[in-house]
Amino acid sequence: MRLVLAAALLAAFAAAHAGIRVEAYGVTQAGQPVEKVVLENERGMRLAYIDYGATLVQAQVAGRNVILSLPNLPAFERTRGRYGAIIGRYAGRIAGARYTLDSKTVQLAPNNRGIAMHGDPAPYDKRVWQRQDFADKESIGSIYRLHSPDGDQSFPGAMDISVTYRLLRKRDEFRIEYQATTSAPTVLNLTNHVYFNLAGAAANTLEGHRFQIAADRYLETDAARVPTGAMLDVSGTPFDFRRAASVHARLPSVAGGYDHSLLFSKTLGVYAPVAVVQGGGIRMEVSTNEPSVQLYTVNGFDGSETGSEGVAYQRHGAFAFETQHLPDSPNHANFPSTALYPGQVFRSMTSFRFKAD
Repeated sequence: MRLVLAAALLAAFAAAHAGIRVEAYGVTQAGQPVEKVVLENERGMRLAYIDYGATLVQAQVAGRNVILSLPNLPAFERTRGRYGAIIGRYAGRIAGARYTLDSKTVQLAPNNRGIAMHGDPAPYDKRVWQRQDFADKESIGSIYRLHSPDGDQSFPGAMDISVTYRLLRKRDEFRIEYQATTSAPTVLNLTNHVYFNLAGAAANTLEGHRFQIAADRYLETDAARVPTGAMLDVSGTPFDFRRAASVHARLPSVAGGYDHSLLFSKTLGVYAPVAVVQGGGIRMEVSTNEPSVQLYTVNGFDGSETGSEGVAYQRHGAFAFETQHLPDSPNHANFPSTALYPGQVFRSMTSFRFKAD
């Protein structure tokens, strides 16, 4: 018993000195304890997250937090905003809350608009994930794990999912690495719903932000924002960010604000740089092996939620850059496939690198 306790203390000591700090964060309404992990690299960048929803709650760069967050665990349990959380099994909309794979039709739970969205009504962002912290020569971080049983959210197949948050020691960069396996043919689309404002989480405006995104097509959608199946050329549209441009300046020309899928021009499946966002004197470079991004300008924010900085978050005051596969892919043969079969391993990685601009 003493040896076990000594080993645990040594492990805690080593983790702390590797730039990892673990704090109690609260207990859910269901009685599950939740911890917060704070990472700090050799350059002073901090990254923090909590076990509830495997949720990112801080990215401190150049003395400034650039991630929107909520003040405590009860606020995270109440919100529908999915701040910084892992989304699954299927991020985005699925038309009619159904799809067909290998001639088998799967019926999902529809919302009040008749579509399936983000794994509701039992999404991954409302669950406590299991966590294992690590430290190696190049990085520090944690691996989150979740077992999703057969029939979970009405999807077939028992699925084991891991999400790794990794902060590089010598560079202001964090990575999100996903892995999943299934016991039966199914579909999968994972992402992180983190909201950024490079001028600071409480800035409440995207004025001064410039976006350059290597995407040459975007998805046409219907009134419910469900894809029609058409992939349209961005040329001459507000979705053309192949040259750096202001999202803020273009908002009046995009009804309701940005909540659109942009398809990267890189080779499918290749890990490559896809975007640069500049704002508030900070430059954020994004790389991924995912084929697309959902660009979202927090159109649903209305000042009713107060962030961890004590400021009420306002409409169009931040942006989400959700690298992922396309919404409704199982219903469109021309979209990159989201099918996953037994014996296969789904892998994905997205990195966010920050520099003083």
